[in-house]
Order: sequence, then C-alpha cells, then structure tokens
Amino acid sequence: MELSALAIRVARTPGLGMLPQVTSQVLRLVDNPNASPRQIGALIERDAGLASKLLKSANSAYYGAPGKIKTVSQAISVMGLSAVRSIVVGQAYQQMTSVRGASKRFDRLAFWQHSLATASAARVLAKLKGWRDPEEAFLAGLLHDAGRLVMDRFLPNEFDQILTLALERVIPLRDAEREVLGYTHVEVGDLLGAEWNLPESMREPLRRHHDDVGYDECPLGCIIHAANVLAHQAGFALGAPVLYELPPTVKQSLGVSDAQYEGLKQAIVQEVVRVQEALRI
Repeated sequence: MELSALAIRVARTPGLGMLPQVTSQVLRLVDNPNASPRQIGALIERDAGLASKLLKSANSAYYGAPGKIKTVSQAISVMGLSAVRSIVVGQAYQQMTSVRGASKRFDRLAFWQHSLATASAARVLAKLKGWRDPEEAFLAGLLHDAGRLVMDRFLPNEFDQILTLALERVIPLRDAEREVLGYTHVEVGDLLGAEWNLPESMREPLRRHHDDVGYDECPLGCIIHAANVLAHQAGFALGAPVLYELPPTVKQSLGVSDAQYEGLKQAIVQEVVRVQEALRI
C-alpha cells in the first residue's frame, strides 16, 4: 500500500487515527497557559478510568504522597501538567495497543514494554542533560514506534513479511520495513502525529529518532535515539536479536559515561515495572 493511501485509512479510522475525545480535550487544555488545574481536573473526571489512573499515580511513592491525594485537582497540582500529559497519552496509547491487530507475528506486549522502556530511559536522559521537560521526553519515547501499530492494523500481511525477514536475516526491523514497503514505521508514525495534531517540536524528534543526530541539533531526537538503544540493550527488544549500539555523535553529545549507561539499563527495568503498575497494565 502506498503511504498516501495508508494516510487516508488512518485518518478515517476512529480510535487509531484520532485520540479519544476526552484525551484530545485534556491535551488542548494542558497546552493552554490560561487553563487552570480545576478545569483540567473537571474534564479528566469525565473519564473514570483516566481519573483512577491519575489518582493511583499521584498516590504512588514516586511522588512522595502515598494515600494522601483524594481529588484529581490535587493530583494535577502534585504531579504537574507535563506528568499529567504523559499519563493521559499513556492510557490512550495503551488502549490502542490492546486492540487486536491482524498480524500473526506481532507481539503487542513486547511492543508496549519496549515503548515504556524507551520512554523511561528518555525521561532519565532528559534529566541528566537538564532538558526543560523530562515528561515531554517520556511522551516522545512512548510514541517513537507508533507507526508499527498502524502497520499491524492495516498492513498485517506485509508486517508479517517484515517480521519474518528481520528474523531470518537478523536485521533491524526498520531495514526489513524499507525492503518490503519502501518506507518505515518512522514515516507511518509521522502520519499518526499529524492526525493527532502533535506539535512540530514533538514530530521532528520522532522523525529523527534513528538519525545519528547531536544534542545541540535536535535534543529530543538525540535523547530518543539513545533511549531506544538502551531499551534494546536492557532486554526490551523488538524483532531479531540485533546488537544495537549508540552511534558516535549521539554518545559524544550526550556525554554520559559507560558506567552511567550500565546503571541506566538497570533503572529502566525498575521504571518499566513502576509505570506498568501506575497504568495498571
């Protein structure tokens, strides 16, 4: 299927081409500097599942107030709007991964764990680099492979071919995607980003998360690239058991030592468990 035809199908499919209504409205309010926590809280309360996840996260030991947060507005105040955005999109994304796809070989649980691992690593790397918004890095890490959900839904036969080819040749999935389709999950994910009205500040790093790009040129792109590699190295892999290494530009510009990377891999495993519990996965 041509990429342009796939874009039309994505746009016309509820629940995939569009975020759930409450999620979209919450994201618009979160990005509105004039919106108050009370307004955002009132909207979140319309979705019982989302409100429950937010309260559970706010009451976790991670935020230092276990059992003390009783309302959504309090949760927003404790967590901050960026963390709220991550929870909101995380729940919507998890719902997308729970929809049964047509591919016979795609492991959705492994995909979700890889996404969480990349997001968790991205958040830690962003903090190490002093990036302005670690939760933005978490969100970009969560969404970096979203194009593969589209392939699973609309290109199941081709996706099975891709997965088989990657395993037989022991090559990265992205190389197999390009050979079978002529494009990759990166381009497909950008279609989804356009449909979701993600800002260009988010879409650019998602487009470049496989590039050997320096931090000064594209901070989030550099962070997500490294986080993706670390997720693979920590055991949260997709496709064939390919040895992933950090390219020179990414590694040098992040300035993280080998010892720190080893510690990060261990932290990723713990963080994936924590986030899965927070989102009740």
